[in-house]
Amino acid sequence: MLEITNPNESELETVVQFAFQHLAPHESAPQVGTIMQQHRAGQIDLHGIFQAKHAGTLVGAMYVQPRTDGSVMLWVPAMAQGFSAAPMFEHIVQYAKTKNAFAAIALADRNQTFDENTLCNEGRFRFLSDMINLAVEITPNDVATEPYRLQFVPLSDYTEDYPQEISGRLTCLVKETYEHTLDFPDLMQIAPVDLVLQGYKTNALFRPELWFVIRHEGAEVGVLLLTDASPEQFELTYMGLVVSVRRQGFSREIVRFARETASRWNRVLLLTSVDGNNIPACQSYIAQGFKAWDRKRVYARFFP
Repeated sequence: MLEITNPNESELETVVQFAFQHLAPHESAPQVGTIMQQHRAGQIDLHGIFQAKHAGTLVGAMYVQPRTDGSVMLWVPAMAQGFSAAPMFEHIVQYAKTKNAFAAIALADRNQTFDENTLCNEGRFRFLSDMINLAVEITPNDVATEPYRLQFVPLSDYTEDYPQEISGRLTCLVKETYEHTLDFPDLMQIAPVDLVLQGYKTNALFRPELWFVIRHEGAEVGVLLLTDASPEQFELTYMGLVVSVRRQGFSREIVRFARETASRWNRVLLLTSVDGNNIPACQSYIAQGFKAWDRKRVYARFFP
């Protein structure tokens, strides 16, 4: 029988290393290092880290953490050969309830071996899609030379004119862009948009001058959210258009503007991620120079 507990201070690093043992050393070391650094800074909830022991020996580990969008995120539990992850799933549910989460999102790395049947049957998760992470190098040539049909108004400008109402307007606009989306539609349809945006805003890397309301012929038709990920990188966190202006080549224009903005800020990389089932978006990014560098399988369990 497995004993499942939260690790104490002396056990923590060993448990986290076990949870990410499927990664190559050059990938797992930074991951573990970041988690330990966040723990020392008081940013990690130890109640979301679980260890499974059998006769005193560590045979399983799971890393679950709350997200600011109202969900909890975890990596698929790592288990020693011959042991099932099934007893872990009750702890996911209990932890999610303490966080009032609307969903638990489970990620599996491309080279991770795990029992998908147990995850889906015992854990009641279901597969959503693959998430593809892409990146493109930024050069001085990314500064646009041709005019835009769209206007990109930074949030910092809007808050000067409409300080009380812009938050609500932005939430409604993002909701409109979710309509008929091809990016994880099951998840986006129930995600609380206000919490998602608030989560982005509480990020220490949030800059209002990098959030843009997109206008076309005087109407607000979309949003572009960029994150100042590091001194070298920008992340295209979200872009979306309302249904009425899709299929007009505007997505390419938005990406071109994002690359230009990254270039003006002297960044060398622009990162983004996309649902692997969103073939048009994948093809569009690749046509604009993006290259896939990572892929994860995404599962979800939704709570009433």
